[in-house]
Amino acid sequence: MAEFPQALSSLLTHAENTQIDQTLLPTRERFSIRLTVYCWRYLQKISEQIQTPIESLSAIQIKECIGTDTELLAGPQVDDHFVDWFSHLVNSSLKPLNAIALEEQVLINNLSLETIIGWYARKIVQ
Repeated sequence: MAEFPQALSSLLTHAENTQIDQTLLPTRERFSIRLTVYCWRYLQKISEQIQTPIESLSAIQIKECIGTDTELLAGPQVDDHFVDWFSHLVNSSLKPLNAIALEEQVLINNLSLETIIGWYARKIVQ
């Protein structure tokens, strides 16, 4: 089994994983929450690094930051294909993050794990 790059392993704590599991949402939604949170935290890192609000980040800026993240690139099996895939994943996460921020009337950076979980839970009911 491939090892998760160390740079990404700190994006979700064990306690947060437990909190997500305790929602008892379907597996698909819990997986989506985890992906959204991973990407949200990574986008916060990029936003801080280049001093640009998450909402203003372009796909090119995101890919460039991922492609120059020495901590990420030091991971096993991290190559250009991984950078492309992860860049696409992070960019795709902007869709739910923008929807959550719009619904909550806050900036993406000001979201919380609870807010993200709540949005996915409400989405199931609709």
